[in-house]
Amino acid sequence: MFKVISALEAKENDSYTIQNFVPSIELMERAGKSCYEIIKGNIQKEDAILVVCGGGGNGGDGLVIARYLLQDNYQVFVYLTSNHLKEETEINLKRYKGSIIKDLDEFIKTHQVKVIIDAIFGVGLNTKIKENYVTLINKLNLIDAYKVSIDINSGLDSTSGQALGALFKSDLTITIQDYKCGLFLNDGKGSYCDLKVIDIGIKPAKSQYFLNILEKEDIKVLFKKRDQNTNKGSYGRVALIGGSKLTPGALLLSYNALASLRCGVGYATIVIPKSLYNIYALKNEENIYTLFNDNDGNILFDEENLKKLLHYSSILVGPGIGTSEEVYKIIKYLLLNFKGNLVLDADALNSLSKYGVDVLKEKVCNATILTPHIKEFSRLSGLEIDEILSNSVEICMDFAKKYGVIVNLKNNVSVISDGEMAYLNVNGNAGLAKGGSGDVLSGITLGLVNKNDNILLRVASAAYILGLSADLATQKINEYSLLARDVVAEIPNAINSIININK
Repeated sequence: MFKVISALEAKENDSYTIQNFVPSIELMERAGKSCYEIIKGNIQKEDAILVVCGGGGNGGDGLVIARYLLQDNYQVFVYLTSNHLKEETEINLKRYKGSIIKDLDEFIKTHQVKVIIDAIFGVGLNTKIKENYVTLINKLNLIDAYKVSIDINSGLDSTSGQALGALFKSDLTITIQDYKCGLFLNDGKGSYCDLKVIDIGIKPAKSQYFLNILEKEDIKVLFKKRDQNTNKGSYGRVALIGGSKLTPGALLLSYNALASLRCGVGYATIVIPKSLYNIYALKNEENIYTLFNDNDGNILFDEENLKKLLHYSSILVGPGIGTSEEVYKIIKYLLLNFKGNLVLDADALNSLSKYGVDVLKEKVCNATILTPHIKEFSRLSGLEIDEILSNSVEICMDFAKKYGVIVNLKNNVSVISDGEMAYLNVNGNAGLAKGGSGDVLSGITLGLVNKNDNILLRVASAAYILGLSADLATQKINEYSLLARDVVAEIPNAINSIININK
């Protein structure tokens, strides 16, 4: 597991370190030298290297890099985007004794630039950049060269990951001391091909960080060797409530994900509209069925059958179920009566949004897990999509805390939080941007939260396993052709790779 910080935390850490441990000019020296050591392994002596430096600390790092390249006899050229330089940046400009470009357009015409080092903006950028910088960054992006960004890709908000007018695209981004969450969110994830982090001795201003990224080693704890003196009753019961006349397949995808998981569930019950039984019969031989009353294939509230589920360990409501007041009644009944772990997805979330989210505050469940995508979360929270994207981590955490739930806010990078801490899930690929992926995730989530320990970790691990399964599937298929069933087929292999890590 590695921590991820916001722009504010990065600034706090810098200030704390400078005030108590290391002068800022020394930190700049360490940053530039460490970046140089990485960069020189990817370039040739004969390459024409363009270092584009802003006037702030990021530009100072770039000037240190340029100095070390020059001392090592590389062909290096510096272009300054500003005449107003930070004190430490001014010092490093004087230390650099090489070429300073005055006319960038003329330089590009007369030199075959092979390497571009982007040191224009650092983590402090949080407003739209001016038009001259938009033009500059777009111009640099068009040059066919090996490109490196220092700390953060210029034009990127290092907290939200949104492009602020233009965004420098790099082959390699070298971030300083800690990963910034903007490198993974929204536009950030696609801004680089490779990402490295360097340690220059910046000390954390506080003892705990609330945003982390999982690795396989963190998830392995959930897959302990099973005790041989057990039976299916030892591993709990789960129920999947869903399906409707128009969308019967979503529930099967969730069930297939659960069945393929083989991670400890003893019994799994499919709860479906009675009139759709023939559609589901023997689709999976492991199925146990509970049949609810329905109206033309749309499930109705059925208290008698719901009571039979109250002793289950975890329940999922939502895949393919449709949005209706009857679905809301089912959710409300479970929230007020079910003491296990409840997972709400898809139309269960839409029904909550339509008929009342505040019922979440009245729950008796051990844990309530919501798995909305951005648009569903917009309905739940009442916030505009753009507002959510601009501050997704904080907004997700605030919602989770307000309602006492765990939220997996699904996007190209998902935020998973219980209101106290959060995880980012950064694996997976664009092949998951397809109908059915969320249903697979809800099935995996249901399987993992069948136990009551480490619930937040289990929810985050479900997102990780979905992404890892998709990554494994695209090694055999391509992202265009990937189907949800292909992802399901790779779940056992994904779990194997977690169980066998470091063996």
